[in-house]
Amino acid sequence: MKRNWRFVPPFRKGGEGGFERDFRMDNKAYIIGTGSYLPEDIVTNEDVARLTGLTSHEIKKMTGIIERRRADKGEATSDLATEAALAAIKSSGLSVEDVGLIVLSTTSQDMFMPSTACIVQRNIGAKKAAAFDINASCSGFLYALNIAEMFIRSGQTATALVIASEVKSRFVDPKDKETAILFGDGAGAAVLSNKHHLSLSATILGTWLYADGTNWNWINLPAGGTRLPASQETIKSGFHFMQMDGSKVYRKAIKTFESLLIDTVKKCGLNLDNIDHFVFHQANLRIIKQVISRLGIPEEKVPVTITYTGNTSSASIPITLDQLVREGRIKKGDTVLMAAFGGGLTWGATILKVPRSSLSRLPDGNRNVADKV
Repeated sequence: MKRNWRFVPPFRKGGEGGFERDFRMDNKAYIIGTGSYLPEDIVTNEDVARLTGLTSHEIKKMTGIIERRRADKGEATSDLATEAALAAIKSSGLSVEDVGLIVLSTTSQDMFMPSTACIVQRNIGAKKAAAFDINASCSGFLYALNIAEMFIRSGQTATALVIASEVKSRFVDPKDKETAILFGDGAGAAVLSNKHHLSLSATILGTWLYADGTNWNWINLPAGGTRLPASQETIKSGFHFMQMDGSKVYRKAIKTFESLLIDTVKKCGLNLDNIDHFVFHQANLRIIKQVISRLGIPEEKVPVTITYTGNTSSASIPITLDQLVREGRIKKGDTVLMAAFGGGLTWGATILKVPRSSLSRLPDGNRNVADKV
């Protein structure tokens, strides 16, 4: 076990100054369960084409998407998150009472306050859990995962629930060729623990997170906050819909992913050939294909869910991870690299290692992506 040490000042009550052993970051964090949820309503390229003026073939060629899911009028982000959370908890073999922390990533919260995480906490009955939201756009799941990992490693909690849930369809102009063709609704979740689990114990080897606010306006939703409060003028101007400069995002995403993947494996003492599964944010199939072509990554190592889910923003990584787990594609000894790039701008990567003593399949959950794709 790695030993950390900290300085104890002389005036500390009950002891003299000096150094003592600090076990606060000795705990490891393991992903022991996954879950996901997609709404029932399917929106096809033909549906999108009628309003955007594009053809179904053009949309598929531009994005790789055939269909995406849309939340029902009575479904909010917290509802999708609740379903994914319950599926993840069920797959972990733990109970809701074991959850000590809920970190929820979203850019489409139910409301400004309270946090969507608090509503999920109520929905699932996790009475002992602290709960809060974060917003890091499409990189949000990795940011949330890292926060939960630090809570576990520091000993503040033994079990954490990380959720990414998005209902982007409420903030997309159905006539906008940049956004309407891309985004879908969905949620994914993972349970983290400080202990191994019989079904899945994917150790988090490391996470690296980055941001660059210089180009914040490449992906943004202008109105509704303190900068542009809601008014008749903001509604009339369409400022409550997402704005995106697709060509700039596309070029930057490819370039960033290339350097991110190379740097991340080096930091773990690995190379790209050592990775068994690359779980990318499902932003656009063209971006994924460009990145793996340039880096020589085999297609069979790169799961794709965007074809039938659309771009679900921060939920796309946990949705894809859950599909891999439930299909039994993650095996003993496998190494998994998760990587994202999105608004902010934000980006990041996490490497997981499944020990050889771990099993490769989880029990089925309710209405998960593997049942639908």
